[in-house]
Amino acid sequence: MNRLLLAFAALTLISACGIKGDLERPDPLWNREELIRRECQRQIENNEQPDPRCAQYQTGAQPSQ
Repeated sequence: MNRLLLAFAALTLISACGIKGDLERPDPLWNREELIRRECQRQIENNEQPDPRCAQYQTGAQPSQ
């Protein structure tokens, strides 16, 4: 029983490892342009930090990849 609890505790601690902070959201698979444009508009309306992908819709510039 102790080994089971120790194993569970170890797995819990290991699962907490990884990337810290905000994760980048992947592009949608379908209706990509429309959904990105909608998300950019929502961020602007909510005064949030815009996603880098939004630059192409604000200035007509293409995002760097």
